[in-house]
Amino acid sequence: MKDITKKIPLLCSLANLGCGFGVAMCVVNGRYDLAPWLIIIAMLFDAYDGRLARYFNATSRLGCELDSLCDVTTFGIAPAMLVGGLLQHRSPMLGWLLGFLFVSAAVYRLARFNAMVEEGTDSKQYFTGLPTTGAGGMVAALVILHEYLIYRSHSSNIILEILPIVSVILSVLMVTRVKFPNSMVAVADKLSSPIYAFLVVIGTILFALFPQILPTLLFGGYIIVAFLGILKEKLALKAHKP
Repeated sequence: MKDITKKIPLLCSLANLGCGFGVAMCVVNGRYDLAPWLIIIAMLFDAYDGRLARYFNATSRLGCELDSLCDVTTFGIAPAMLVGGLLQHRSPMLGWLLGFLFVSAAVYRLARFNAMVEEGTDSKQYFTGLPTTGAGGMVAALVILHEYLIYRSHSSNIILEILPIVSVILSVLMVTRVKFPNSMVAVADKLSSPIYAFLVVIGTILFALFPQILPTLLFGGYIIVAFLGILKEKLALKAHKP
């Protein structure tokens, strides 16, 4: 029984990989309505494989390597395929270049994170550079919104107009050393807060009412809040200077 429980975190990582592979298959078959949701689902598996490993006392080098490789597929290659696939009809070369830029940034970001973990220079409170889950989630959220707008207006291409710019910004943010808050730690610290419980209820209701819009607001808000925090720190440092 103990051996079986130690495999659960690995299976969770493989479920993450399965979602990433599913995105690739969906893009090949033109199912852009389903593909981005698989990335959102994969984020749940990615959020809990490490926690399950610690809970079952099953942390291992194999698990860390597997998690990283699965993240490359699901939050690097899969979002890059979404970008390339959506833009290929407008400009195949642009779609290829932007997709390659995104996946290159994601691979570099994950490699740097692994190196920082080995060196002991990583932090539990923040990430150095935009996490690949945040970048991939933002791409997925925009594709979800794009499909929704097409369904509602039958001709809206506003997301396709801004997607090239957003994908470049996300790629740059992944490789920078800008500090982004670790949302999982922040959530864990506030689980017992009545305000947090209230926000969770409100968020669940909003997601039920506007499932196509809320992901864009959440991921966009995460990036904006991070930059507001950086601006606040810079202003505080400037205020303390003589």
